[in-house]
Amino acid sequence: MSSTRRERKGQLVWLGAWVLATVLSTIAGPFGTHDALAPGPRLIYWAGVIALSVFGSALVLHAAKGAPVWKHIALWGGFVVALSALIHALNSWIFTEWRGAGQLLYLSVIIAVTVLVLHGGVALARYVFIPQAEGPVRDPEAAFLRHLPLDRRGPLIRIEAQDHYLNVVTQKGSALVLLRLQDAVAALQAADGLQVHRSHWVATNAVAQHRRVQGRDFLLLKSGEEIPVSRSFRPAVIEAGLI
Repeated sequence: MSSTRRERKGQLVWLGAWVLATVLSTIAGPFGTHDALAPGPRLIYWAGVIALSVFGSALVLHAAKGAPVWKHIALWGGFVVALSALIHALNSWIFTEWRGAGQLLYLSVIIAVTVLVLHGGVALARYVFIPQAEGPVRDPEAAFLRHLPLDRRGPLIRIEAQDHYLNVVTQKGSALVLLRLQDAVAALQAADGLQVHRSHWVATNAVAQHRRVQGRDFLLLKSGEEIPVSRSFRPAVIEAGLI
């Protein structure tokens, strides 16, 4: 499955979570909203509150991806504080009896417990249902090629960053995938290739020769393409024997 398809699938999951939680909360009317609000206003209230929760959670998950544990804790702590303050302000405007720091503390505890329970449930589900990898990936290139459509999976030639996408060129063609070059380089660290420019990665065996034109270095690939080598990556290219 390509990164673009995975991203769309992820968006559908978030949308489904929002719709399901909104419907269930509207019907159940927790925290006194069943008696305080009619069905229509109650639906609008919970749609807004859960949208804030879902959107905020998505932002935190994106920001915390690959981050150390302390950053995860800091981001989720900030999420709890911000969401509590927003809902407290909304409740103070809607419900006349909702006032004071005690209610804000109550909200913070409820949201913090919810975050902990959800994270614990997700971690448990992953441990139980997702098989753990045994040792490192044997073929990093094959693992990376899973981002591409089946008919484009072949020996890598080069990768080029194009805005938010990567143009991945193989011996079977090319495909655009939604991925950062730094993530691709990290995934291919053990593969037979290297980054030669801030926008280019090349497979070592795809290089035919080196050219130097007016003080600038270029790698001529066997496919006939010419890839620039930046000064910052030149030492690594020399070490790889390509210059």
